Amino acid sequence: MANYRLQLGVVLLVGGALAWVADRDAGMAAVFGGLVAVAGVMPLYVGSHPVPAPTAEQIEIVSFNVGVSNPNRLEVAAYLIEEDPDVVFLFESSFEWEEAIRHTEVPLAIITVVPRGQLAGVTVLASTDIAPTALEVDIHREVAALSVIVDGTTIEILGVHPPSPTTGSRAERRDRILREAAEWVAERESPVVLVGDLNATPWSAAYRTVRWRGGLVDSMYGGGIQASWPVGWGVLSIPIDHVLHTPDLGSSNRRTGPSFGSAHRPVVVSVGLG
Repeated sequence: MANYRLQLGVVLLVGGALAWVADRDAGMAAVFGGLVAVAGVMPLYVGSHPVPAPTAEQIEIVSFNVGVSNPNRLEVAAYLIEEDPDVVFLFESSFEWEEAIRHTEVPLAIITVVPRGQLAGVTVLASTDIAPTALEVDIHREVAALSVIVDGTTIEILGVHPPSPTTGSRAERRDRILREAAEWVAERESPVVLVGDLNATPWSAAYRTVRWRGGLVDSMYGGGIQASWPVGWGVLSIPIDHVLHTPDLGSSNRRTGPSFGSAHRPVVVSVGLG
């Protein structure tokens, strides 16, 4: 329920207001709980994050959980051609996704691939103009990283997709993976961007661990809730796909895109030196 904090807060506020007539104490308690819940969401609307310096070169990054069984691979490829980003992380990708991309005109090189024999993983695409280089990361089978050169500076980008917290053991694995990812970020000497389907909302404890341990800022702050999953659920959708970065970077133009049959919407953001 921690991931549905906004929805829970609204229910408590409305329910508390209605209950106030019959039981003032119960209504007051519910309204207070609703205010506390909603207060945790407000930084997304009133907060801020560093923006790129006015003269800084920016790269556009796309983070997209495409869904391994999603057949709309050519539509996603067409979207990438039109969007023309510099770096793309495809989560729940597969050999079939990579083959589809190779046979299209997506103007990006495939930097990392899903290991053969693995059902799903991370495929990373990048423009050769920014000198992409794959990095070795031993955190989880659905984690990948690369370095790029922007404005003469090396920027490292880490993509993470931990398990969804549908059971206690899966929640523990998610928390461990996110903790190790945050520690990886904290140990780097270069500016770092962390992207991915983190299976956690900004107000969950697992997400706070990533931000605090990694010293990261959220590109969504100040832009409101940009819900990314599950597509089609309306007000029940929540933001679990993220782009965070170290404070020496800035971000701008953050938004979500069309799902093309995936349960997720892609997150698109421009990043440059702050």
